[in-house]
Amino acid sequence: MAILAEYHKPQSVAEAVALLRRTDVRLRPLAGGSQLVGALETRTLKAVDGVVDLAGLGLHRIFATIALLRIGATATLSDVSSHSVAGALAGGILRRTAACEGPVNLRNAATVGGLIACAEMDSEFYAALLALNASVIVSDGRHETSIPLPVFALPSSHHLIIAVTLPIRTLRAGHARIARTPSDRCIVAAVAVMGDGVERVALCGVGERPLLAGGALTPPDNWKGSAEYRLAMADVVRHRALTEAR
Repeated sequence: MAILAEYHKPQSVAEAVALLRRTDVRLRPLAGGSQLVGALETRTLKAVDGVVDLAGLGLHRIFATIALLRIGATATLSDVSSHSVAGALAGGILRRTAACEGPVNLRNAATVGGLIACAEMDSEFYAALLALNASVIVSDGRHETSIPLPVFALPSSHHLIIAVTLPIRTLRAGHARIARTPSDRCIVAAVAVMGDGVERVALCGVGERPLLAGGALTPPDNWKGSAEYRLAMADVVRHRALTEAR
């Protein structure tokens, strides 16, 4: 069982960032804990002395204006799915892909910020955010910076993901996936959005993290599928997703 030397629950983003900047102790941000807690319990993640619990920062809120949707970093996948605007965006593509991330108990804990930070190659929700032209809002404790998700990398450990923003447009979406069973995480998948002058496709399973179609594909070669198979199936799911969107 994990033994941590420190636990902090800051009341502001500035306080949280200040804690993460400390050099005398190795602290990690804790949001939903769907991955971090397991990694600590199994000791697959060892270089951690304590956690900074983000639950007190009010980052779980979801706001919508006429043109922009802002999803707080600690909003869970279930929060997004049940939100009247976020869950219905582009025909419900965020709700649909959230269901592919895992069972409901995981979706009740897993946060949007944590999902972005982990950037797992088979995350269909991440692919949906890419297709919807999401940007990630990070804070250094004083200033917020918006970074387009396709090029996102956390500037440093002195920054914290605080939100994701999405333009609200009238779009249709398509989603196609190949997996061992319907309830498994995908081997490859595609999310397409179309309408209002937009046509964008994001792919899973063909790179280190989900990426927009048209970029260089670097699929892994593992027990779930060879690189050649993944490349061939990427074309299949891309076509299926676009066909559904049309």
